[in-house]
Amino acid sequence: MYRARLVLVHGRAQQGKSEKHLIDEWMTPLRETLGARASCLDGVQITAPFYGDRLIELLSSLGDPAPGDIIVRGGPDAGAAGDPFYEEESYRALMGEWFDAIREGEGITEERVSNLFGDGYQERGPANWPWVLAIIKTLNRIPGLDGDMIERVLRDVWIYLERRSVRREIDAIVAPAFETEMPVVCLAHSLGTVVAYHIIKERKAGKVSNLITVGSPLGLKICREALAPIKHPQVVERWFNARDKRDVVSLYPLDSKYFAIDPSVIHFDDVRNRTPNAHGISGYVTNAETADEIYRSLAALGSGRI
Repeated sequence: MYRARLVLVHGRAQQGKSEKHLIDEWMTPLRETLGARASCLDGVQITAPFYGDRLIELLSSLGDPAPGDIIVRGGPDAGAAGDPFYEEESYRALMGEWFDAIREGEGITEERVSNLFGDGYQERGPANWPWVLAIIKTLNRIPGLDGDMIERVLRDVWIYLERRSVRREIDAIVAPAFETEMPVVCLAHSLGTVVAYHIIKERKAGKVSNLITVGSPLGLKICREALAPIKHPQVVERWFNARDKRDVVSLYPLDSKYFAIDPSVIHFDDVRNRTPNAHGISGYVTNAETADEIYRSLAALGSGRI
């Protein structure tokens, strides 16, 4: 008889894998980090709802949006649902915001971008698409930064948030993992943190003893707006977020400035993720603070304490 359930919610680029593959990929380095304390996983049902293949199918089949499929926000001039021009402009606005923030965070001046790719820009800033493309090219020249990877992650986050049909299908795969009378600990990574939060936010039943998010883009403006009103989910007793400051996917901390909720997220900013892009899941689960958080949550459930 299981005493608790550990739900793993993965991010993008997991196609061709399986639930078993994901569990092994996440749990093997975690067990090694925990050592003797890995016994906290005994009697825990571990599940990793796998949507990677379906996400790729949905992305490859997307054409022009069906009427009502795009979630439109903003004033009367923001565009209309089903308007491909609005969809493209909305996506580019998000891209511009993100990449310009990365440029500033990396200490890359506008002059450096101009020197590398010419100073023929009529307008600099996130609203100018050629300027954004020049920033991506600049980032690709910096060791450890992959502008193309960042763009792919951002695109998948945007599509999940803005396409109702994609969101419904992904949620339908992941949501059943939370439908249990057992207490749940959820460990979510990257895009998976957006999926997990969206599913958990409106739940009225069940108990998530700890929502543990790592490498999360939830601090982005588009996430806050798409998931508004943001709040501490009713069924979540504790929310812990871990971030490597070099991880450009988790560009903003989930603090009072970028994700103001009550009670606030317990935020840990000092992960040293050793994966090449500082974003990989193995670099988060082998972090001592994150591993300790998982251990404390499961050990408390095992002893009957909350």
